[in-house]
Amino acid sequence: MIEDRGSQITFSALGQQAPLEEKDKWDPDYTKRKQITAVLDTFIPEFSVRMGGATSIDVTKPGIDKAYGIKKLRDLLGISLEEMIFIGDALFVGGNDYPAKEIGVVSISVRGPNETKPVTAAIIACLDRACVDHDQQA
Repeated sequence: MIEDRGSQITFSALGQQAPLEEKDKWDPDYTKRKQITAVLDTFIPEFSVRMGGATSIDVTKPGIDKAYGIKKLRDLLGISLEEMIFIGDALFVGGNDYPAKEIGVVSISVRGPNETKPVTAAIIACLDRACVDHDQQA
């Protein structure tokens, strides 16, 4: 499936709705996507091509990546990169989430949406507890 997501074009080998078990089996060692990415890099060198998720490849304009979005969010919210936490499933070199890690945002690697929810809940619980502890000390 090829999808126009507005800021990027995404090739998803099995489609977004495919079961995670099937996605995990399709390219567990990134070999298929590395080959596809290498071919795309030669055919469309004016674009950035990165692996994402378990079966996808994202094509964007150069510089329009997760780091770009994080910097925009930083500027919009008026917070520092040190105050941010990024959760992603492609934090490896060449992955579409790697730019977030590369600019220094604390980054947590997950294997997909099923892992993202409990990680997010744990972070929120820790932040809530820190707020409670801080209020008790005051």
